[in-house]
Amino acid sequence: MKIQIEDIVFGSLALISIVIWYFLLILSNSPFISILFLWISMIVISVLYIFFYRKKKRDKKLLRIRFLVSGIPIYPMMIYYVYKIIFDGGLPKDQRFLPLYVLLPALFINGIILLFYDIRKKN
Repeated sequence: MKIQIEDIVFGSLALISIVIWYFLLILSNSPFISILFLWISMIVISVLYIFFYRKKKRDKKLLRIRFLVSGIPIYPMMIYYVYKIIFDGGLPKDQRFLPLYVLLPALFINGIILLFYDIRKKN
């Protein structure tokens, strides 16, 4: 499995959406708008990624592993984040940047998995 251009493009799009989320969080009073943007952008990136995986007939097993590794930390964190904003009346100051601490390691782990598969296929 070779690292394809779409892996780099979609990883970059995810990083750009994290940067936009950060600026929206800083500029707006409500973290709900920023997390809504982040959640929608990550869903769109995921759907487009699946589309390109199918179009190029890439290994779906790798895609499932990558989404499993990402989904385990990301989606429960986002559900918790939205729950705290809507039902608990807001977030403590130390939890405002929680998505940053979960999404960046998830992207890093995705890259490691992709690199591992690339090295494994060469051997």
